[in-house]
Amino acid sequence: MKILKLTLTLLLSSLLATSFTAQAAQFEKSRLKAESSYLDASQETTTVVYENNVVYEHGQMTIHADKLIKRGEDAGTITAEGNPVKIHYVDALGETTDIEAPSINYEQKSGELAADGDIQIVQSSQQDTLTLTGNKLRANQRITDGFSFVLTGNPTRFILKQPNQTEITAVADTLRSNGKDRKTQLVGSVNLSQGSSNTSAALLTYDGATKRISADQSSDGSQQVVTEFFWQDEPQPEKTETEKALEQSSTSEGDTDKSVKESNNQSEQETSEPVETIQPEDDQ
Repeated sequence: MKILKLTLTLLLSSLLATSFTAQAAQFEKSRLKAESSYLDASQETTTVVYENNVVYEHGQMTIHADKLIKRGEDAGTITAEGNPVKIHYVDALGETTDIEAPSINYEQKSGELAADGDIQIVQSSQQDTLTLTGNKLRANQRITDGFSFVLTGNPTRFILKQPNQTEITAVADTLRSNGKDRKTQLVGSVNLSQGSSNTSAALLTYDGATKRISADQSSDGSQQVVTEFFWQDEPQPEKTETEKALEQSSTSEGDTDKSVKESNNQSEQETSEPVETIQPEDDQ
């Protein structure tokens, strides 16, 4: 009987420990630092305001702001303001996403992030740097393993810099980025420029893994992929000393041949002139 009780006790303890471990694994935490903060008791929802050199950390994301307002218990919602607000995110591969915006709203529980105004996003890896600009951002760092977002603008701009490559620039109506497969898509009125070529398409995809850019026509075929190339004739380079000497030599030979030819022609003319014959006079 004692053995049975001991067995049941150990089994129950094991189940409780397993349950506690599973619950603990689901916990998330965020961290806030600032020079000052205060509780705004005038609000129905619990509201805490943090000011001056605010740093917010949640998972792989860090937010730097001048002012941050947290509403709600536990997770809640945060609103950050700054000049600008700066967001730094590091993915599993060590590649970074840096966002600058006038203000952002972030739902801690769902991972949804929203920003409006002048927005700049810089994504960096060991191989390249991608800069994106727009005026409306909707993002999430929980949907996939990476940082995913949709950026729109008037237009949305795309600038890609790679080692030993000409800079690539593009504009489009909307830009979508999926952190999981590391692909960035430009959609609607896409125009891409690199060096002396321009490409227009309905859809353009940049694969961050393969470093390949592909363009596609619209689904109904009304907008095909069109590339135009531009160039201009380059001025003739200055002749080398050898070329100048050869040219002078050729000119001298030509002048000599011309003189000889003229001399021969003159001799032929003299030879061909009739010789006047003097007839003797008859004696009277």
